[in-house]
Amino acid sequence: MIGNKHNKKKGQVLLIAIMLVATVLTVVMTVAFNSTRESQNTKLEEDSQQALAAAQAGIEAALKQGSGNVGIASLGEFNSQGITGNAQVTTVTNKYFVTPLIQKDEQFTFYLTSYPLGAPLTKWTGNLNMFFVSETGCPVVELTVVKSDYSFQRIIYGSCAAPSLKNVPSNSITGVTTFDDIKFQYKSSGPIGITDGILIIARALNSQTRIAFEDAGGSALPLQGKTVVSEAKTQTGVTKKVQMFQSYPQIPSNFLTTSF
Repeated sequence: MIGNKHNKKKGQVLLIAIMLVATVLTVVMTVAFNSTRESQNTKLEEDSQQALAAAQAGIEAALKQGSGNVGIASLGEFNSQGITGNAQVTTVTNKYFVTPLIQKDEQFTFYLTSYPLGAPLTKWTGNLNMFFVSETGCPVVELTVVKSDYSFQRIIYGSCAAPSLKNVPSNSITGVTTFDDIKFQYKSSGPIGITDGILIIARALNSQTRIAFEDAGGSALPLQGKTVVSEAKTQTGVTKKVQMFQSYPQIPSNFLTTSF
């Protein structure tokens, strides 16, 4: 009997020891796993930042070069880091063009002629559809068409509950149209006829506004600037892609306005 009790105690001690060892191993493995995962996440974050920095550097180098491709690996420190990729300057023509978000009382210069402006000026004749939308209120858009003889044609489009403008009808219509995943709520009530135009200065009068121009005949619009696409990849496979549009020079917003 005494032997059986002694054996039972030894068995219980062994079971407790095994359970303790298993608990310790579980804790150690959990700590090791969490530490490894944190190290991996830290490395991934570092690589992500490096790839983004390389892609942005590629954008700057491509814009400085002006055309063609720029190899990311050729940009100083990124070569030693083993980062690859390239940045490319492209000129994309399309039948429509979407402006950046124009702040209230600011403007965007839309080129109807080739850039840089030369002599003689190229002239644009045709019909444009104009779409606009605001993220903050009821947009009002003023378009100033500059012609090749430097005469002006000025049109104003209102919307929804925008403030009334003296002697200017609210000649826009509603109906959602999508360009570049942006939904435009308002549209000019008819095509804007332009003869011998060289510039359109689009001004946001009531709230920040985004504008889209579309050739009503379906032809490609004149170029408005350069698009640069830069992609960088680290040795661990982390990839970052950056795209930027650089418009042609913009006319200052106070150029055609008078302050008293």
